[in-house]
Amino acid sequence: MSVTIHCPKCSSGLKLPSRKLLGRKGKCPKCQHRFVLKEPEEVELELAEPESPATPQTPQVGTSAKWVPDEPAAPVFSLANDGPVPKSKPGKFPVNEPPAADSSFNFADVATAASAISTESSDAASESVTSRIRNRRKKRRTGPIAVGVGTALLAFCLLGLWWQQNSQTADDAAASKQPPQVNVQLEQETQQLAAENEDAKSISPTHGEPVTVQYMPFTPHLVFHIRPADVWSNNRSMKEFIAALGDPGFGRWLHDSILNLTKFEPTEIEELTIGINFGARTATPDVAAVVRLTAEQSEVELQRDRFAARRRPDPTVKMFQTNEFNYLLVDNKTFVVAPAALTDELTEALTFSYRPSLQLESLLKESDRQRQATLLFDVANIDTHREYIFNQDLQTLADQFVLWFGNDVQTVSWSFHLSPEHLYMETLLRHANDSSPRKVKRYISGQLEDLPQTLAAAVRFMKPPTIGYREMIGRFPAMMKATALGTRSFVGSDHVRLLTFLPRKAAPNLAAASLFTWNQSLVTDFDGPAPLASSGKKLPDKIIDRLQMPVYIDFRGTPLQEALAYIGEEIQTPFDINGDGLKQVALTQNMRQTHNLGEVPAMAALHAIVSNPDYRNAMVLSIDEAAKKIIVTSRPAAEAASLPILDTAPK
Repeated sequence: MSVTIHCPKCSSGLKLPSRKLLGRKGKCPKCQHRFVLKEPEEVELELAEPESPATPQTPQVGTSAKWVPDEPAAPVFSLANDGPVPKSKPGKFPVNEPPAADSSFNFADVATAASAISTESSDAASESVTSRIRNRRKKRRTGPIAVGVGTALLAFCLLGLWWQQNSQTADDAAASKQPPQVNVQLEQETQQLAAENEDAKSISPTHGEPVTVQYMPFTPHLVFHIRPADVWSNNRSMKEFIAALGDPGFGRWLHDSILNLTKFEPTEIEELTIGINFGARTATPDVAAVVRLTAEQSEVELQRDRFAARRRPDPTVKMFQTNEFNYLLVDNKTFVVAPAALTDELTEALTFSYRPSLQLESLLKESDRQRQATLLFDVANIDTHREYIFNQDLQTLADQFVLWFGNDVQTVSWSFHLSPEHLYMETLLRHANDSSPRKVKRYISGQLEDLPQTLAAAVRFMKPPTIGYREMIGRFPAMMKATALGTRSFVGSDHVRLLTFLPRKAAPNLAAASLFTWNQSLVTDFDGPAPLASSGKKLPDKIIDRLQMPVYIDFRGTPLQEALAYIGEEIQTPFDINGDGLKQVALTQNMRQTHNLGEVPAMAALHAIVSNPDYRNAMVLSIDEAAKKIIVTSRPAAEAASLPILDTAPK
């Protein structure tokens, strides 16, 4: 049978599983006090229900019940008569006995108070033990509850995270299954531009392999590829073109430069690829060339008759050396020429080729080595080294050249091919990293449109010495206007393609005008006052006479309003287009004009426009001499306004 023993020090209860353990020593689990386990004593107590005592001013002392003996340890004497106080019954105290009249202490009250204090102490002790046991039981109950609640919350949070992750995964899977949204209009426009660019490539007069920079002993920053045997051939068109370049002039300078570099006449060279490496900003650029001859040459002929050089002792390479250049023989028709300081690099060029920049290489892939001349360069390199490429007289033009391309264009490829029928020019523009092909197209279109006005403003400062020079230079802006009108632009994947078709005889005219204007620009003071430009001819007073002035016509899909504006600039007479009148006969100002007439009177150009069979003789011209303008309208509108209709037919 179990029994509960209370610690005599802290009154904590210790439950023994059997009474057999009584008499042994035990240790309180709370205060660690060691004591002999004894049978608990039973104390008979009387519980009183006293009136609610007032709250004591000071805290009551005592934590456990105390045992009160049945009899006092010594007789108690009364202070009144010095006689002994009669004994009380065991376990009883006299209550409510009236005190003696002359006694200063009432022993009965003292005994009653002692009994009350003893009872209250016992109740406090019992309540203290009971509350502790209740608190322990409460803790034992609330502990598992708190753990359970926490576990449930944790499980709920994990469940929520799992659900959120699965939902996100499901949404991602659904989104991946759905096709991405595509801007249909932009996609169609891109495909259309790509198709137009491929069509533009197909109309090229040549279809050769791309220009290569194989065997170059350095990284080329500028590449010039030319077919000298074709350019200096006996073809009449090319002879006229070379003659227009001047002798002496640019044509002679180019001829002599090729001869000095290669030791061969241009007519003996099938292909010539010249590379320039600008190197350090203050250093002289290095020039090398890969020469492909029209006929094979023996080593002896090359060493003795051409190069006048000594053979390099190294038997692994066929190299001829001079104090100025080294010549590396690739085969009997191909050799490489480079400065003498690049001997080691030239030796390695047989097995290792330096590659150009990525931007320049992308344009090289679009080039055609069958074209008669191709020039590729990096605008940034030209800008950085222009002070050391161009002499002091050309600094202003070099700055204008670089600024004209702007910040959107990084690399340029320009090619030229003159056939017996047409002059074909192709310009490829590679955009900078922070630009795009479409942005370059918009920018260059604006630059080409403004180019004639820019040239006209520059020409005003020039003072050519002869009338022929003045006429040719004065017509140069008009020629560039015709060139701009004959140029079409296309957008490729990483470049803009500009194609220019002009009649064959435009080549020598452009060459001569460009050369004369260039030479005159070198001796012109552009900072001084602009002189009055005069060609020696007076502008006719009547418009009918101005219509006999020559104009250069090469319209290729040019809108009507632009074509008339160009003719008006040439004869210094504006055109007034009656848009409402044209609408009466289903005509517009944007009708495309395609006329390749060359240099003809302005009247002939206007006749070619208004006599178009698609217009059904519905568009007419009328001269307003008072307002000094030409009115373009429909026949019904002119007849309604009683306007005189101009007869453009040749007389």
